[in-house]
Amino acid sequence: MKHLFAVLALLLPLALTAAAQNAPSLSERLEQWETDARAIEEALDADRHTLETIARARALLESDLLEVLPAREALQTRIAPLRDQLEALGEAPADPQTEAPQIATERQRLLAEIGEVEARLRRTDQAEARAEGLLVQLSEKRKTLFTDQLLSRGPSLLEAATLPAALASIQRTGRIIVLETLSRIDRQSTEMNVPRLVPLILPVVLIGVALAVLIKVRNVAIVRLQRSVNYDSPHSRRVAAGLGMTLARLLLPASAVALILVAVDASGLLGGQGKRLLEGLRSGAALLIGAYALGGAYYAPSAPALRLSRLGDRDARRAFRWLMILALVVGLDRALVVQGEGMGLAIEGLTLLNAALIGAGALALAAFAYYLRRPPATAEPDAPDAPAPARDPASPDPEDDPEEQRTRTAASSISLLSLLRLVAWLVALSAPVLALSGYYAGSRFLFYPLVFSGAVIGVCLLLFHVVRTIVDQIASSHDGDSAIDKLQLIPIGVALLLGCAAAPVLALIWGADAADLSEMLRMVASGFTVGEVRVSPVDFIAFVGVLVLGIVITRSLQRLLRQTVLPLTGMDAGGRDAITAGAGYLGIVAAALVAVSSAGLDLSNLAIVAGALSVGIGFGLQNIVNNFVSGVILLIERPIKAGDWIELPSGMGHVKNINVRSTEVETFDRASLFVPNSQLIAENVINWTHSNLNGRVIIQVGVAYGTDTRLVERILSEIARAHPMILRRPPPSVLFRSFDADSLAFEIRAILRDVNWKLSVQSDINHEIARRFTAEGIVIPFSQTDIHFQGAEEIGEAFGRGLGRARLANGSGMPQIGEGNDAPPDNRNGGPGRPNAGDDR
Repeated sequence: MKHLFAVLALLLPLALTAAAQNAPSLSERLEQWETDARAIEEALDADRHTLETIARARALLESDLLEVLPAREALQTRIAPLRDQLEALGEAPADPQTEAPQIATERQRLLAEIGEVEARLRRTDQAEARAEGLLVQLSEKRKTLFTDQLLSRGPSLLEAATLPAALASIQRTGRIIVLETLSRIDRQSTEMNVPRLVPLILPVVLIGVALAVLIKVRNVAIVRLQRSVNYDSPHSRRVAAGLGMTLARLLLPASAVALILVAVDASGLLGGQGKRLLEGLRSGAALLIGAYALGGAYYAPSAPALRLSRLGDRDARRAFRWLMILALVVGLDRALVVQGEGMGLAIEGLTLLNAALIGAGALALAAFAYYLRRPPATAEPDAPDAPAPARDPASPDPEDDPEEQRTRTAASSISLLSLLRLVAWLVALSAPVLALSGYYAGSRFLFYPLVFSGAVIGVCLLLFHVVRTIVDQIASSHDGDSAIDKLQLIPIGVALLLGCAAAPVLALIWGADAADLSEMLRMVASGFTVGEVRVSPVDFIAFVGVLVLGIVITRSLQRLLRQTVLPLTGMDAGGRDAITAGAGYLGIVAAALVAVSSAGLDLSNLAIVAGALSVGIGFGLQNIVNNFVSGVILLIERPIKAGDWIELPSGMGHVKNINVRSTEVETFDRASLFVPNSQLIAENVINWTHSNLNGRVIIQVGVAYGTDTRLVERILSEIARAHPMILRRPPPSVLFRSFDADSLAFEIRAILRDVNWKLSVQSDINHEIARRFTAEGIVIPFSQTDIHFQGAEEIGEAFGRGLGRARLANGSGMPQIGEGNDAPPDNRNGGPGRPNAGDDR
């Protein structure tokens, strides 16, 4: 093995060198491009082009243009260092005799080589412009020929002579196929004897056995998958069963048809015309099997639990039946009409077959389009022999479904499905009319591209539904996980990819050719010119891709610094955050510069734009720039950092993040306070934890007059020294501050190990003070106010006289509400304003 690798290592450079030597030079390619262009121009001048020759000519020009782009880039890459070398020599003197001979010789060599490269570059540009002009002419010619072909009228079945000629043409072609087959059978029967027939009989028997096994496996697989799921089964199991049934409908019938076609082809019984018919049957069978798998997956006529459509059982069976009829018509068209053109079938016969198939297909299309906008299954009772399917418990109630409510509210508006149904009905009505009238190409262009477009869209919708179902199942099983919730973006990305993949296929279906797609690809690669600027989608994609990659790498580097590298340095949290943020800013700037360079943008133009924007920045974005610069100053000077406890005029809290424009402060109410960075630089800010976590706590308490002050001082000192959060050095101090109006004021002043525990320490010491003062009999006074009335006796006599007058006016000895008495009602016995029994107030 070692020697083998050594030999390969020696042969690889030799092979590359031989390939480079055999590759045509740029001059040979330029000659070939000019030859191709002249031949196409001559055909255009002589009007000899057809649709087939135009397609070949456009493909040739597109191939030449794809070679022009790298050739131009190679020439530009080659000429750039030559010009740099010439510039390094300096300007040529006015008198060539005064220049050194070596420099003069080198200058002449460089000028000659630059002239040669510039000449090739101009020829390359001329070849590109010539090819692009020819492509425009060929496109116009193709449009004209294609329009003439669609509008051209051939034999019509409405004419009396067309039908007999058509039947005769079909009979003649069928007789040729039959005679070819019979002649081959006679030849093989005369040439073969019984021993030679044995090797042929054995493969036929094996193929028959394989077909029987495939049919049995298909039936068993479908029946078991149908029985394994119901409406109560989990979504994952239903999706798996649906995929299994789709594969069974697709792979097993395809294998059986392939065995039959291989056996027929290997028998040697078909001639040239028969083989063409067999090729058409092969493509038609593929279309029929694909429609069977797609329709079975969407409508599931025999498995309601796996049905993607909302139709009932009866409507699902009918829609599936019409879809299969439509697919059968398309398959027969591939076999009879498309291959009939190659078998030499007369235009009358093609017209008859085309009209018959389009008529049957139009009927199937109109009937199938009827089910594109059917109401839900609950709006239509199923057939009596089919029980109504139970509603999926996991699905919302149709009455409560917002989508259903919106559908009922906007029933009169034209939706996308109703528009598609209308288009299908118009095509189903107009295509047979065109076919009967003799517009052979026009009827086919109107009918079959619509059918194939529907098939492509159906496949895309089926794939999107499968992906969305899987993602929804994963998200529902991990409810509440933010990382899993981001998986909901996957169906959107899949939809975009499916749309991008379906666009060129739909373009090919509706008349575009490979040259059109190649031209579109070339335009995307080379871009288009706006003024003097060349805009390229590829460059834009490269710019976005490099920028996103740079941002991802920057975020990964920040995560590595934050979690692995910086914790090992012993640096505080604020310093680590500052370094991480600075690395993020530098990484994003570097990613932007690399992205601009990779996109090929001219930085001088960006400098001009930046200069123009500087005026706007100076006026309109002054505050933003001020906050940005202040944020950079905060990261460098670090007066505050993440985790600090700061106090502002607007509140206090802990610093969470220092962003580009503002700083996020989390208050003690768990609210986020966003402070512009400029305010933190220009205004006074108290940082409780700037250099260290130590901080002072002050606790005030008052005792009653007459209390032993030295005892109070000793007790408070013991309490302060006993708390574990208070530092021993400097020791806590107890101060007898003042004689207040109600108490003797004392105060504890101590330094805490961590000022963030300030409130907790105050609470602990207050609890201990209350306990010790109670044990020692020390009273903590509180403010009391005594109110003294002057003339209290006169007030009592006046109140008694007023109460007596009220009793006399009442007649019952009790004052009444609403009769000059303002006393409130008495509710003691449960009734509003009713006095208790026996109460003679």
